[in-house]
Amino acid sequence: MSQFDPQERNVSKARLTLRRWFPERQIIVRSGERVRSLKLSSASQVAVFAAGLAVGGWMAFSSAMFVGHEQIISAKNEEVDRVRSAYKGLLAQVSVYKERIAGITDSLERNHAHILSLVDQNLTLDTRLESMERELASTAQERDAIERKSADLAGQIKKLKSEIVTAASVGGDGEGAPPVALAAMDASDLVEEMGAVEIRRARASRERDALREELERLEADLGQAERGGDIIETDLDSIEVELRRVVLQRDLATAQREAMRKRVDALEKTIAGMERSQIELFTRFTDLAGDKIAEVETALSSTGIDLDALITKTQKRFGTGGPFVPSVPDGEEADPLKQSMNDAHLKLDRLDVLRRLTSTMPLAEPMKPGYRISSTFGRRSDPINGRAAMHEGLDMVSHYKSPIVAPGPGKVVYAGWRGRYGRLVEIDHGNGLRTRYGHMAKVLVKKGQMVETGTEIGLLGNSGRSTGAHLHYEVLVNGEPHDPMLFIKAGSDVFKG
Repeated sequence: MSQFDPQERNVSKARLTLRRWFPERQIIVRSGERVRSLKLSSASQVAVFAAGLAVGGWMAFSSAMFVGHEQIISAKNEEVDRVRSAYKGLLAQVSVYKERIAGITDSLERNHAHILSLVDQNLTLDTRLESMERELASTAQERDAIERKSADLAGQIKKLKSEIVTAASVGGDGEGAPPVALAAMDASDLVEEMGAVEIRRARASRERDALREELERLEADLGQAERGGDIIETDLDSIEVELRRVVLQRDLATAQREAMRKRVDALEKTIAGMERSQIELFTRFTDLAGDKIAEVETALSSTGIDLDALITKTQKRFGTGGPFVPSVPDGEEADPLKQSMNDAHLKLDRLDVLRRLTSTMPLAEPMKPGYRISSTFGRRSDPINGRAAMHEGLDMVSHYKSPIVAPGPGKVVYAGWRGRYGRLVEIDHGNGLRTRYGHMAKVLVKKGQMVETGTEIGLLGNSGRSTGAHLHYEVLVNGEPHDPMLFIKAGSDVFKG
């Protein structure tokens, strides 16, 4: 279009800049014998470019969020471990307090039993003391009666002695004998009775002394029991204070344990929410990657190549391997988060292999937009002799000496004249894929040269067996020719996003 095109006079500078950056493009679609073209306006190209930027930005943001969530989860897991260890320490302290309380309770029970036994013993001692006091009182009464009787007997003895003396001084030869004998008999009886009274009095005295010793012993035991009661009361007071302190510590530990349990529950809920968010994020990644994988595989399979064989060659070419370590041990169920991560990683690995494969394949157009197709791949009538022939390439017509570019990276294996092809360039793209470019006006590369996608390799011409300026473009897979239009269409489908 001319610089002074009247159609562009009223067009703003922004639209002119947009047209320069995004010129109108034309996509040629072949279906059977029909060839159709699809024109892409600048606005549609801008929309596709903006959509690509949006998707790329969203993926970068999602990746950053994923990394951030991993760091947050690791920090939360460390905090949960610290809280759990503190909780276990509190449980250990509570168990120690429980053991101490149990020991104090056993001591209290033993002291209580001892106090009850002392109280029973005190009651027994009181009973025995009362019975002994009653026995002492009765013994004292008997002693007084015996002393009175002994005094009476002593008076009678003195009276009898005096009577005997008087009778002996007054009586005759034998007149007074009977009274003397009778008095002697009475005196002996009285002596015997006095001896018996003395024996009873001595026995009563011994019993009284024994009772007094028993009473003193009982009073000593009672005093000791009272002192023991004071000691037990003192011990009970200290034990009660210790028990109250232990109970307060137990209540404090219980409150701290409940607070930590609530905190752990809150952290676990937060972690569960974050895990759900991560699972949703991984699921979205997996779905997007799966859709993209399906699109790429469908596009590549439409070229007629063995996709699985190419993927295997690509993996060997780039080098992968390592020991097999299952992500989930045998016999264990996979965690939902780990399972979603594994699924996402598998999809991303597959997508990465396809990306590396497509980066090495000739999927771009060998000419800039503006060309047209003059002859498709397949059977046709030969343009020179008119006979039926097999056309193993694609004829692309454009201006004479239009630039011809490499549709993918590779190595130039031929550059020069080759019979009916005229000036020819042949590029090896690896994995059994080669491309040929015939009828060139000029070759711009040399044999052995490495080229990248978009590298100019020659100029469109009319050399060799040709009826006019055009490019004869061939794609060979393991030496067999394939339709180049299928590769161009696959490239547009793969790189459109």
